[in-house]
Amino acid sequence: MRTIAHRGFAGVAPENTAAAVRTARERADGVEVDVQPAADGTPVVFHDQRLDGEGDSRGITDAEGFVWDADPRTLADADVLDSGEPVPTLSTVATLVPAGVEFHVELKNPGVADARIGLSGPDAAAWRPFVESVADALADCEAPVVLSSFFDGALEAATEVLPETPRAALCLDPDRGLTRASEFDCRALHAPVDGLSESVVEHAHRDGRTVNAWTVTDWQDAVACADAGADGVIADYPGVAAYAGGPSRLA
Repeated sequence: MRTIAHRGFAGVAPENTAAAVRTARERADGVEVDVQPAADGTPVVFHDQRLDGEGDSRGITDAEGFVWDADPRTLADADVLDSGEPVPTLSTVATLVPAGVEFHVELKNPGVADARIGLSGPDAAAWRPFVESVADALADCEAPVVLSSFFDGALEAATEVLPETPRAALCLDPDRGLTRASEFDCRALHAPVDGLSESVVEHAHRDGRTVNAWTVTDWQDAVACADAGADGVIADYPGVAAYAGGPSRLA
């Protein structure tokens, strides 16, 4: 069973930073990061909507405000989780992922407050300029790229802008995820651990899609994923797949 490093193994490194990617690239089959735009449209690697702890955000930097309102200098000076690591650009991180490791890029937000999981979110037209910027940022990436998102609009824009780049349908509800994966011709389904089942995996496999489960935080999760027949885990820690028969490089 394959391991994809969630935010660059967020359990052992400052999430979504260059340091996290460097930590993960030798210990995983894939590295996953979240992307959204800075104020000038540059794709940057960050999960929450805000740099501070307002609203639903966790306050993982010493900067303030929405990510998409921050200029590149503010993001370069921000300190992620008191690690000394800044918020990196996607183009910087993309150069750190080697050719033998998949680079999973989650299209998190095109720069609007209503892009929240569980809502319909922006349509493809709203996502397209950002996805075009993502394509430019990935131009020099040597690793095979997979684009993923919870949002239909993002996946639709990805099919238009980067039609040859594989896509993965992220979901909270596996049934909706299976429908989304079919609608946008996704190579993979990324389903939550607590929604995974043998029937979901079998359905995806019948359609020619792989299944990766998120977010795996311990060996019990990994074993449950293996029992359901998942192809991979999106994990916070290296080595968890070894408990479920993962390859030796993940130990």
